[in-house]
Amino acid sequence: MFTDDKRNFRRMQVNATANLTTIEPVAGLNYTAECVDLSATGLSLHLDDLLELNTILSVDIASTHPSIAPLKATAKVIRASKEDDGTITAGLEIIQFN
Repeated sequence: MFTDDKRNFRRMQVNATANLTTIEPVAGLNYTAECVDLSATGLSLHLDDLLELNTILSVDIASTHPSIAPLKATAKVIRASKEDDGTITAGLEIIQFN
């Protein structure tokens, strides 16, 4: 979980497609999500399926944003919810950049 120090990392709003592949507990499940913001420690996503907490994922974002390089990382689902309007969101904590 984020510490107070990590919560203070600057977040950047983005609009980029994220390709996700599960590593644990079940390897090889694939998802496509919309990355809505990211920081040095994590990212927030909108997606079609609710992800299980603590799932470990391979994340690949081929960014077209001029100030964001493509991102490849391993991340853990720390927040997952379905909003009243039906939007499914997830928060991922980056474990390591690949």
